[in-house]
Amino acid sequence: MTTDQNNDASLRAHVIKLLRGGDAHLYFDDLNEGFPVDRCGDKIHGLPYTAWQVLEHLRIAQWDIMEFARNAGYVSPEFPGGYWPKENGNPGLWKATLEKVREDLNQMVAIVSDPATDLFAPIPHGTGQTLLRQALLIVDHNSYHLGSLALMKRLLAG
Repeated sequence: MTTDQNNDASLRAHVIKLLRGGDAHLYFDDLNEGFPVDRCGDKIHGLPYTAWQVLEHLRIAQWDIMEFARNAGYVSPEFPGGYWPKENGNPGLWKATLEKVREDLNQMVAIVSDPATDLFAPIPHGTGQTLLRQALLIVDHNSYHLGSLALMKRLLAG
């Protein structure tokens, strides 16, 4: 393997590790373990969103970031309203959203894992964005909201 190939493989491995969680980032499954899902639709005093609304927002934004990268015809939701659900949520919605977040995240991991994917090439229909930028944007956005959800988990568990 050449140095460039080693660097490429190393970069992909680092980005995938960040996407999946670990090191200084929370894993989705660690968040879900012990989460009081029966209270995911409850309002917490002083917070504007329920836990499910935050999780669903994370899902919508993750999908938006990924779909923009791979679909020239994709139209993002209206900002900010299209990124935040109106209903409070319930355990069934929590489970469905969590599964969809995992599924979409696995799709992004597959894109980043593919050595044929040029992580540095500008997205043809973008304004300079690259797949690397989109993957790191997902990492950043997800970690922010997973931190919020970790705090909400503690508050809801009482």
